[in-house]
Amino acid sequence: MLGVLAFLLTGQVMHWAHGHLAGMADGPRMLYRSSHFCLLWSSLLNLGLGCYLERPTGRTPRRVQVLASLFLLVGPALLAGSFFLESSDPALDRPLMRAASYLALAGVLLHSIWKRRAAHPPGEP
Repeated sequence: MLGVLAFLLTGQVMHWAHGHLAGMADGPRMLYRSSHFCLLWSSLLNLGLGCYLERPTGRTPRRVQVLASLFLLVGPALLAGSFFLESSDPALDRPLMRAASYLALAGVLLHSIWKRRAAHPPGEP
């Protein structure tokens, strides 16, 4: 929910501090908007997963789930940082957004692999 709130706040920043991006050059305008919508995407990913997450039995599956969830939870913070720190970068370099994307990929893959493994244990048809 904090990520969704951050999305709403970044929208207000674009409106009030940057005049709703009117008259801004295309590059920075694209960076602000992409950071803004990626923040929404990452926040909704966390919210959706949190609604259906079940705590697995067993030590290893729990550890994998915690690690995967941490990967996903750090995403909105990185994307909020990207909004404020990288959107005005003339070099168009986005290391925070890139890190958030890779962490989201890793988190979703880990959750998916372990969920599938729990549903179909090895040796079972």
